[in-house]
Amino acid sequence: MNFFQDLLKIYSAIKFPEQYLEISKVDKAISWYYGDAANQYITLTKTENNNIIEIDIRQAFTAICKCLFEPDSDFIIEMNKIQDKKSRNIFIATSLVNSEYLRVLNIICKVIIMGVLFESSEIILLELKKDGATISCDDETLVRLMNIHEHPLGDFSKMVIDNNFQFHFTQYDKYIRSNRTSYFWDGNTLDVKGTYKHVPPKLNEVQKKILEEEFNDFQEILKIYSKQYFTILTTNNLMKLLKEYYLCGNERYLADGGKYVTKLNNSDISPRNYLKTFIYPIVLSTKI
Repeated sequence: MNFFQDLLKIYSAIKFPEQYLEISKVDKAISWYYGDAANQYITLTKTENNNIIEIDIRQAFTAICKCLFEPDSDFIIEMNKIQDKKSRNIFIATSLVNSEYLRVLNIICKVIIMGVLFESSEIILLELKKDGATISCDDETLVRLMNIHEHPLGDFSKMVIDNNFQFHFTQYDKYIRSNRTSYFWDGNTLDVKGTYKHVPPKLNEVQKKILEEEFNDFQEILKIYSKQYFTILTTNNLMKLLKEYYLCGNERYLADGGKYVTKLNNSDISPRNYLKTFIYPIVLSTKI
């Protein structure tokens, strides 16, 4: 545990901005969303000197375990035999399930991300997610973070880099947080994470076209997501259209209360709720 203790010692010397003091505490939650904490819709678009960056630790649990356990221990020897990342993480979780190490792994992930981001950088924290974060920062901060492997920002990041931690960075053109769901748009691909990440195929196409500013047929989509049109589809058992416009990616339908349900029940589904949940957050991001 010497690595963990040394890491916390340097981490405790970092001066966090007042608005992030509570989040930075080691014993607090390992995930946090600015939009959820503020209970408001959040959207951010990349502009001059204003970047949207997602950072994550490459093979976080593997890297941490190599710092906590001796290289010739049975655990590390067995772990190193597993090449597939998912299988390796399952091995780590099942092997450490009855010890304090799993909790420590999550804490270290958070400490590393928070320490690296705030050691000497001015950022806006949008999301904190165990082994990663989403931030907004200026061009200077972006360059410094992207070059962290060659030029650590300070004592904390130097210790992290010296212990063979590697970071992956992804830049986005737009970020949206609405209704416990995050949207990441890079100009070509829309990555949706969170509660409402499962979307009907046709609405997924509409989302992308709106972000590309190539969608103008709102009257048609309003007609499709009307109670009358929905009744026609269900009454006539038009399953092809129902699958395209109403069946979500998890093979479930969106009920009026906001839950995904397996059975198609007319009284449980409000067509307009599909637009409110999947389309309105995207439209609003293009207007603000």
